[in-house]
Amino acid sequence: MKVSGVDIDDTYAEAFPVSVARVLITASTEKLAETAAVVATGFATSVIGCSAEAGIDRFVLPDETPDGRPGVIIMVTHPSKKQIKSNLIERLSECVLTAATTAVFNALESEDTVPVKLHFFGDGYEY
Repeated sequence: MKVSGVDIDDTYAEAFPVSVARVLITASTEKLAETAAVVATGFATSVIGCSAEAGIDRFVLPDETPDGRPGVIIMVTHPSKKQIKSNLIERLSECVLTAATTAVFNALESEDTVPVKLHFFGDGYEY
């Protein structure tokens, strides 16, 4: 079958609505940023049996980041917006911001946002 000029194999596919958070993790080296991203997205292959789905989106060059350091963008998804918030707090505070030299930034421009406060890690920039 063709849709808008694109060949589509007529096979099984499944889709459902989800909320998405996109987070930029930076660190003093690409390896430290990657390690934090891998740890933060671990055990997140399916929302069935895991607290959320999560994975690495892409690596980011220093000239593309707010702090001029190498970074990795991760995405966290869940059908529930409330679950996105709790997952972000858990994953960022326990897996990312406890790692040496890391920082996190919102990497998704959207009118619909989830306010997240990381109480002990913000140095005045908790939100």
